Amino acid sequence: MPAFEHAAEPRAITGKAKYRDDMLLPTNIMKDPRVAKGSTYSAHHKKVKAEAQALLSKSMGRGGEVGKERRRPKKKKSIYDYKPKEAGDNALDLAPHLVEQVAPIAVATVNTQTAQFEARPPSPEFVPMKTGIDMTTQLSDEVFDFDIEVGPLLQVIVGKTMEQALLEVEGEAELKALENECGRLGDEKKAEEERIRQMDLEAARVWKEKKEKVEAEIAFAKAQDEVRAKVAAVRCMKQILPNMLGEVYQGKVDRGEWVENDIASAFLPWLIKSVEENIEGKRRGSELLDDVIVFSLEKAKSMEKAAREAEEQRLKELSSAAARLRAARVGKVKINITAGSVGLAADKVVGPLDITGSDTVRDLEDKIKAWLTDEGITFEAGESGFLQLGNSVKQRLR
Repeated sequence: MPAFEHAAEPRAITGKAKYRDDMLLPTNIMKDPRVAKGSTYSAHHKKVKAEAQALLSKSMGRGGEVGKERRRPKKKKSIYDYKPKEAGDNALDLAPHLVEQVAPIAVATVNTQTAQFEARPPSPEFVPMKTGIDMTTQLSDEVFDFDIEVGPLLQVIVGKTMEQALLEVEGEAELKALENECGRLGDEKKAEEERIRQMDLEAARVWKEKKEKVEAEIAFAKAQDEVRAKVAAVRCMKQILPNMLGEVYQGKVDRGEWVENDIASAFLPWLIKSVEENIEGKRRGSELLDDVIVFSLEKAKSMEKAAREAEEQRLKELSSAAARLRAARVGKVKINITAGSVGLAADKVVGPLDITGSDTVRDLEDKIKAWLTDEGITFEAGESGFLQLGNSVKQRLR
């Protein structure tokens, strides 16, 4: 017999159909058991009473008098409900092998108290322990030769300096080469752009010339068509007009629309008069235009003459005002005359003399002579005068 066996043989589960056949339902609603009949009030009371009875039976328990709950059948054990037995007292303790064992440390408590106000002794001077034996020696000359020993140092210093200088020079040369290369590339780029621009201009010029040529050809073709049409019209007119004029004139005369006497007596005088009036109007218009032009020129000349006279008057007034301003400026000067220039015994200071802005050099010379004469000083005036302007000698004015 197997270890596990079902209490009942397996069987297929048969459930109710999800949908009912409508044909089996009663056709009369009065016979349908699903429809409640009678008073709904009594049905509601029955439902409430049943719910209260169920609650009361649950509250009283199984031994109650009102009702007893149905004993539930004991659930059978399943193979999935198996639980292994718990370990007994003989279980192996693995804690020493899994938990770190810490040995207890012996601890002792000791109390101490330092002496109060006890001075700290001074620390002794540190004297290192001697090693070896003390010896003395005496050198008669220098220990080393400076010129010889300094050679490696100088080689290192000079070598490093020269190396650094060489690196800097190479860096500058590289930067210069890069700059030249950038300039060359820039020039090439500009040249390429200029070449492309010239190509664009050349293409535009060719396209423009082609367009102009096409337009010229179209205009020439139109002109030829117009000339052909005009020539054809002239030829047609020469062929048709003489005969047509005669026929039209004769037809008008035959129908009585035109009368030769009326044309000579009424139409021709009116036509001649209209032409004469038109010619006379044009002549009068040209004469009026000439008069307007002459009047405008004369008016412009008169306005120009008046403006010129006003400008001359303004300039005269300005010059007279400037002269009055110069004459109104009055000052006093002192002139130092050297003794040798006028034959005096010693240098002489002339002045102060009253001068104005309009005085000339000759006026100043005359004023100097008058002042010397008034002072009773004998003098000899040379060719260059008192101011010696002829000899370009500088004078000091006070």
